[in-house]
Amino acid sequence: MIDEPIRVAFADDHIAVRKGIIAFINNLGGIQFDIEADNGKELLKQIEKAGECPDVCLLDINMPEMNGFDTLIELKKKWPDIKVIILTVFELENYIIRMVRNGANGYLLKSCDPREIKKAILSVYHDGMYYSNKMNPNFFQAILGGDIKLANLTAKEIQVLKYSCSDLHFTQIAKKIGTTPRSVDGIRDSLHKKLNVNSRIGLAMFAVQVGLVTIEMNTSEDKKYLHKKQKQ
Repeated sequence: MIDEPIRVAFADDHIAVRKGIIAFINNLGGIQFDIEADNGKELLKQIEKAGECPDVCLLDINMPEMNGFDTLIELKKKWPDIKVIILTVFELENYIIRMVRNGANGYLLKSCDPREIKKAILSVYHDGMYYSNKMNPNFFQAILGGDIKLANLTAKEIQVLKYSCSDLHFTQIAKKIGTTPRSVDGIRDSLHKKLNVNSRIGLAMFAVQVGLVTIEMNTSEDKKYLHKKQKQ
């Protein structure tokens, strides 16, 4: 009896990268890509339409419509048993912490050997987790055990952090989030204390580091990956 292939869904808005990874792994055998999507929102719709949850999902972080952080939360809410591997150019520790806390089963960089992606898929399918040099067992357990954590922020504080990366002044931010400029000043001061920063630039940098706002970093890393694949 032939074993059924592992069914995989893949969300990445860079089509050339996505197609390249799929073609390479298909050639290795044992894995079947049933769903492809350009963003998280499309991925969720396709899974619901299919009526059957894939075994494993490969998920990029920086995508339009719905990013990887929000998509992971929705995936685990709707299909708790789905295994999710983050595949990204971002290697910020705060990103890894946030993804692990939200249920990621593995975390890989796009600069990895494509064979490692198959190894990770097999590992999360059979064992539930894949540990890489970016997410080793000790680091993973420290996150889940609360030894490594992110700042505990309120909903309003998160909103102000996001808008800190824009060109809006604080009066405009107050209007955007439905409060007063004085309240925004108070929220800003609270964030300064919690995050140990003393400027708007510091707030913006933290927002990027924890993935509240993502920066487009695909160009060089994606080109490296495609060049590497073409040479193999």
